[in-house]
Amino acid sequence: MNNKKLKRKIRKLQRQLVRLVEKKGSFSDKEVVKLSQRLDRYILVAQKSSSKLKVCG
Repeated sequence: MNNKKLKRKIRKLQRQLVRLVEKKGSFSDKEVVKLSQRLDRYILVAQKSSSKLKVCG
C-alpha cells in the first residue's frame, strides 16, 4: 500500500472510530477496541514506512 493510500485509510478509520465511540458511548466497548487496534496496526505500518524513508533518503 503506498503512502497516500495508507494515510487515507488511517483517516477513514479515525473517522469511523470517532463515530463508533459516539454511538457506543464507551472507549472500552469490544467493537471500539477492535477498531482501535486495527487503526493502531495501520499507524504502525505508516510509522515504519516513514522511518525507512528517512533512513534511505
